[in-house]
Amino acid sequence: MVKKRGKVVKRTVIKKVFKKTSKRKHNGRKPSVKSKLSKVRKLIKLAKLRQKTKKHVVKHKKRR
Repeated sequence: MVKKRGKVVKRTVIKKVFKKTSKRKHNGRKPSVKSKLSKVRKLIKLAKLRQKTKKHVVKHKKRR
């Protein structure tokens, strides 16, 4: 997922996030690019952690 101290992140991760967010609507509005980017950032962070510890990282699910 990440190479050389988290500099390279697979594009598929970002694509997946964008696909997931674009379909979900709230009050008939699509989420902004900002929220998408924050999700991407979170994924990158998780990936970095995974690279560091080599242990299973649990993703925290949003409370509904």
